[in-house]
Amino acid sequence: MKDPPAPVAALRWRCLQPTDLDGMEALHRASLAGFRPEAVKPETRDFLASLLQGRGRVLGAWRGDELVAYGVLQHVLSAEDRIQALLGLAPGAPLLKLAGAAVAPALRGQQLQRELIARRLAWADGRAVFATAAPCNPASWHNLLACGFSVRALQERYGGYARYLLARVPGEHFAGDPARGCELGPDALERQRELLAQGWRGVGAGGSGQLLCLQPPVASA
Repeated sequence: MKDPPAPVAALRWRCLQPTDLDGMEALHRASLAGFRPEAVKPETRDFLASLLQGRGRVLGAWRGDELVAYGVLQHVLSAEDRIQALLGLAPGAPLLKLAGAAVAPALRGQQLQRELIARRLAWADGRAVFATAAPCNPASWHNLLACGFSVRALQERYGGYARYLLARVPGEHFAGDPARGCELGPDALERQRELLAQGWRGVGAGGSGQLLCLQPPVASA
């Protein structure tokens, strides 16, 4: 019989340690069920181990002795992820990455992804944070948009798959122009890419869950 939902308040939270690698990898593999690589990036055991050994911090949630959710806040970034210039930040400015999260399939729909985002933003302590999400995985970018991120670019990553690049920069104010905004879906990714390159931002989900609402900056007087 399926276990009843576990509310967030009933879970035990702590930072994962290198000794948690087996549980982290098992949960990662379980969370991939039903997803294609173009929607969710499979990670290697070596990459997960590098996070636990100092490349990032990993927040975990337990139900009893079972790891049921985790989220990564990565601070040692690859060259590809040093995107300060794209975000309007000074070279070398502090920048962190939400580098993956997993929730046990039985506990999906309990808002754990948003809880993981919120707790990692608290860890970020005022520093800029970015994440990537596949356009074909709307649940992922919906959660990030709901937590104050906006879509800044559409790039090819992780072996050539389309990924939104979303960021949250504390203290930044984007004056969007809703009157000139538009909603575009997965059949118009090239148009989305063009608008984002012109300074537009994805600021919310459109009327259909597959649509991204984009707005241009307010024109200067």
